[in-house]
Amino acid sequence: MRKPLFTILAVLAVLSMASCGNKTGNSNEVKTDSLTDSIAFHPTDTMQADGPEGIAPDDQWTEEAVAAQIKKIYADVSRAFTPSEDGLENNIDLDAMYCTQYWNETLQQVRAINAKKPLDQQRFYNDEIRWTYGLGTPLTPKNIKVELTTGNMATATFDLACGEQWMHTVLSLDWEGDQWRINSWEEVGDNSQDLLIEMLEYVEKNQ
Repeated sequence: MRKPLFTILAVLAVLSMASCGNKTGNSNEVKTDSLTDSIAFHPTDTMQADGPEGIAPDDQWTEEAVAAQIKKIYADVSRAFTPSEDGLENNIDLDAMYCTQYWNETLQQVRAINAKKPLDQQRFYNDEIRWTYGLGTPLTPKNIKVELTTGNMATATFDLACGEQWMHTVLSLDWEGDQWRINSWEEVGDNSQDLLIEMLEYVEKNQ
């Protein structure tokens, strides 16, 4: 009986080793797939999520919270473009304060391209027009309507007014860095286009 028992144990040992080998192979395959998944994303994906903090908390995932952020942003826009006592505009980096990282990275690429071009061939160089549409200050967003689209994205439509003048405005916003940030402006008009997309096309064309 000893010989058959030894044979059975030997077979079981071989099967056990084969099983372990298969587990190791599967483990490596999972790791490889995970690595592939982690690098296969569009750049905008990183702007739409900050890991666990990329989703707006319940108290910010409301139309009222987005509207409040719009009012805060344009209060600072008014402060930035209202001449101070010395006649100069206030030095406030609105893009750094209130726009997404992806927007800022694209804007830096645009500025690098513009730096190599004569002024009459540059695009997107007038920040004040983007923020104020050429209106004066103070600026007041009125009739704000918010559409919450995903856990970290929203669209705000409103009239940006200064006195009797106003401009219809549409912003897309992402929840990033613990606040709602502007990811793009929609240029409203006969040929309405997304400003971020236009900038990306400008960058691609001039690479």
